Parts: sequence; C-alpha cells; structure tokens
Amino acid sequence: MSDDKVIRANAWAARHAVDLDAPKNSNADNDEWPGPGAVAHYLWGIDPLNPEPARRWLERQAERIMADRSHMSNIETREIHVADLELRETSNGRTFAGYAAVFESNSEPLPFIESIKPGAFTRTLSSRNNIKMFVNHNDDQVLATTRSGTLRLREDSRGLFAEADLPNTTYGNDLAELLRTRVVDSMSFGFSVPAGGDEWSDDGSTRTLNEIRLHEVSVVTGWPAYPATTAMIRKIDQLAKRTQQDADALADAISALEAGESLDDTQASLLRSVVDTLSPEPEIIEKEPSVPLSVLRQQLDLIYKAI
Repeated sequence: MSDDKVIRANAWAARHAVDLDAPKNSNADNDEWPGPGAVAHYLWGIDPLNPEPARRWLERQAERIMADRSHMSNIETREIHVADLELRETSNGRTFAGYAAVFESNSEPLPFIESIKPGAFTRTLSSRNNIKMFVNHNDDQVLATTRSGTLRLREDSRGLFAEADLPNTTYGNDLAELLRTRVVDSMSFGFSVPAGGDEWSDDGSTRTLNEIRLHEVSVVTGWPAYPATTAMIRKIDQLAKRTQQDADALADAISALEAGESLDDTQASLLRSVVDTLSPEPEIIEKEPSVPLSVLRQQLDLIYKAI
C-alpha cells in the first residue's frame, strides 16, 4: 500500500468501525451476510470478522508515516559534481551508476564547511525504508526505488554508490540522453541528521556528519548559482525574522552577492541593514553607501556562523 492509501485506510477504518455493530456486517451466519459495510471493509483490506489486527497495523503505519512527514521540514540537500557518472545499455534497458555522496571530501561553503565520515549511511541503508531516486529532487519525476529493486544503494570506501534502472518515460529518456552526452555530471541526496549524528567545530565553521538518515537521491541537471539547501533557507528565514526584513528579498540579495553580480541600491541597502542590525560591534561597520562587496560577504559569513 502507498503511504497515502495507508493514511486514507486508517481514517476510513476509524470512521466506519460502527458499521460492524450490525450483524449483517460482522456475523457470517447472518442471513444478510455480507452486508455493504462488510464488503467495504474487505475492499480496504480489513477482515470484518476480525478487524483489530488490520486496524492496529494501519494505525501504527499511519503514525510512522506522519512522523516521517513531520521531519520533512528538517531535510537538507547536498550536491556533488562527479566526472564518472555512467550510463550503460543492457539487455534489460539502461542502467545509471554514480556516487551520490563522497566521504572525507569538504563541501563548498554552506557557509560552513561540511564533510561525511565513512559509515555515515550504514544504519539508514540497513533499514527497510523505501529510498527513491528523483530528477532534481522533484517527486513527480521518480526514476527508481529501492523497494522495487530498480534502485540499488551501497557504501564503499569512496562514498554512497547508486545504481538505477532508468524508466522508459519522457524524463527518463531525456536524462539518458543528457548522461550519454555528458551534459549531466552532478548528483545530490536529501537527508536529515538524527540526534547526535553530527559534530560542529567550536567556531561553527565546520560540520562533520557521522550518521545520516537518507530520504532520497537525485540526479541534478542544473547549476544553481547559490546552493539552495534547506539549511541555508532556514538561516535566511532566521536572518529575515531577526532583522524584520522580507525573506524573499533577502534571499535574492544574498544570491546576487554570492554569484558576484552587481547589487542594485535596494539590495545593497538591505544587506547593510542586516549587517548593521546583527553586528556585535556596529562601530566597525562601514556607514558609507559604497561598502565593498567583499566586506559585506565577510560580515554575512560571520553572522551566519553566529546563528
């Protein structure tokens, strides 16, 4: 059963438990057996003569699914560029292979530097969770899943290796062509960190991931000018809230700054206001309208680390 069907079945079972009070729906010896309520229970996979096991299972599964979904707001994504993504033609179709994560390799500034310890995926890969492979983290474009056997994940000495059988779909065929012509050379993974699963340096500049709860892997076709990770989005939201600024406008200004683009007067004023508001030593902040971009970038990096 899909997650959505489990949730709907659990809700239906709770609403229609009263239907089994009628003998025609709960007593096989009744002349009117099976009544409409009994038939409906059977269609939902619930034995009306012994409904409790199915009800308990649905309730447990629904609670687990909702708990997993509540963690979605904590999911982060990380992208890596690798030169050896591979597309193989087999007798059964096309197989894609590549690394979704690499151990002991420093990330780009997030603004903190992050690395993954070997073995970080061991526990999550041994669980029975269904991991999916998407295009660009888009859950409308599913390439493969571990449950179906079309996605195979494993750890080796280098990192998290993914192998997938690509589907004969429009986006699957498009991706195969991009892989064949080596236009695509990036992968990413969506994850959360269990309690105690990471370590930070004292100054907050580096983070080590010792254990990762893997949610999905993706083939990435784009080149974002600024990594829009969930962790970064949360920091921008925090900055906007603390400085009473518009989060979208702040994100645009920071993206332009990090991409090396020219800031317009509104963006420059916004960033100076954020820095002035949060700087512990406002007297050292330039008040002139022409603060160098390099100074703004350094000041924002310090503020990020302090959040």
